[in-house]
Amino acid sequence: MRMTVGLFNESFAPVVDGVANVVENYAYWIDQKHGDSIVVTPKFPGAVDDYEFGVKRYSSVRVPTRPEYRFGLPKMDAPFWRDLMNTEFDIVHAHSPFGSGSAAKTCAKRLDVPFVATFHSKFREDFKAGFKLDVIVNSILSKIVEFYESADEVWVVNESSVDTLREYGYKGDVQIMENGCDIAVQHPSKESNEQIDEMFSLSAETPLFMYIGQHTWQKNLKMVMKSLKILRDSGTDFHMVFIGDGAKRREMEHMSANYGLDNNVTFAGKIYDRDIVSKIYLRSSAMLFPSTYDTSSLVPKEAAACGCPTVFVRGASTAQGITEKNGFLIEDTAQSLAQTAQYIAENKSAAKKVGNHARKSVYRSWEDAVEVATSRYEYLIEQKKLTKTD
Repeated sequence: MRMTVGLFNESFAPVVDGVANVVENYAYWIDQKHGDSIVVTPKFPGAVDDYEFGVKRYSSVRVPTRPEYRFGLPKMDAPFWRDLMNTEFDIVHAHSPFGSGSAAKTCAKRLDVPFVATFHSKFREDFKAGFKLDVIVNSILSKIVEFYESADEVWVVNESSVDTLREYGYKGDVQIMENGCDIAVQHPSKESNEQIDEMFSLSAETPLFMYIGQHTWQKNLKMVMKSLKILRDSGTDFHMVFIGDGAKRREMEHMSANYGLDNNVTFAGKIYDRDIVSKIYLRSSAMLFPSTYDTSSLVPKEAAACGCPTVFVRGASTAQGITEKNGFLIEDTAQSLAQTAQYIAENKSAAKKVGNHARKSVYRSWEDAVEVATSRYEYLIEQKKLTKTD
């Protein structure tokens, strides 16, 4: 079935985050194999939308506390809104419950087409950081639950996400729809390793650890920084690369300097070249991703594609499906992370074996993931047609 799919989200390139990556890959594979996709998202200064799929942007303002994001105002952008109301979608899919999600809901109601909403994030942590009163946080979460209750179908990325949504008060049905990875399965080479060694001034024997994602405290990065100090103080040779950006990057740089880690840590900023990112995964001994904030994350799948094992906090949502065979599980402490990183640095063959198992069991391509999603789209579209003929 050929279809036109509207994909609505608050973030999209040049914003670099997990949900923006999800939306871009949905759009790409829908456009390649299943019909037409249109991303609906806020305007962003300097954005260049030179994609094969469509992108519709609406007016936005900078988020003061998170300058890497924009607060969208879709219904206040009259030209955009007229254009959107004249767009014929077969199904709309919201990846956020905020401005873009409201626009998706309005489109679905106007067209009488299925409305899918995916729950991606642990919103409570975000709001607790900005609002000190639980009554305000709970009120916002109540509105978010109302949004998901208004959808024809709610998707989550794993079982633990179901638990989080239930904690917020949602009682409806859910579909688990796993994410994929846009990095192909690959193996390191002498040339790729040498390129990264030159890039970060490393010796061939230096263990390399990495993190890729938003530089925010919710990602447990204070604990990462403390663990690196413990690791350095133990006399272990290593280098750590942080890829990405975020509101706390400057504070992380100050922590690095105060801990005497400047020779052990590189803040590489955003790297848009996926080939370079792949080569960093290939060269790395492990990715340190002790986030207890994320419901799911794409980067462990990316790391797995390259045979790079990931370090998770035991019991975290991101650690679902991870065992000692295909990943490293730690307690939520800097000491535990440092001890595991030291083990990885000193036992390269064992870490490589874990990475190889991750390549087989954690990796999933976006092409396969979107194939499953579009099959569900087709079902929902047909079901909607049947209700119209009853």
